[in-house]
Amino acid sequence: ATQWAANQSYESHVEANSEFDYRVTSEEDNSNPTLFFGEMVFPFMAHGDFSELSNSGMRTLSEALAEKSDWLPLFDETNMRTALVHKKKSRAAAACYYDDMYVDFECAMKLVQRGCPLEGVKVYVTNEYQHSGLRDDGANIINKLAAMSKNRLHV
Repeated sequence: ATQWAANQSYESHVEANSEFDYRVTSEEDNSNPTLFFGEMVFPFMAHGDFSELSNSGMRTLSEALAEKSDWLPLFDETNMRTALVHKKKSRAAAACYYDDMYVDFECAMKLVQRGCPLEGVKVYVTNEYQHSGLRDDGANIINKLAAMSKNRLHV
């Protein structure tokens, strides 16, 4: 089980240096830079700081994920290839943003090269969106990816 691993790492940083404490950096009169956590969920988020999500099942889901102990290796090449292939053809598509502040473009593109774990994934590369593409224009992006995965659209 992850047991809130990201939170444990965060707490150790806060203990070593209080300027990493989100309660300090989020104060309006604070001169410290805003901290970006990326795509992690912390207990303080699920247990009330984001109450609009806590009431939508985020608390239950995040606690279940923190307790889950039967994860397969997330980046196992064989598992990735097996999950992506249907009748010897990939039916997967992904969006990749040039200037994504969380995902390095070059690293992402290496994964889809010939011989790499995500070989065969159809990639929609764009600079029209940032990391928030699904929030900004989700229906359009999902429709495009769905069409790409079914070989109805080539970009």
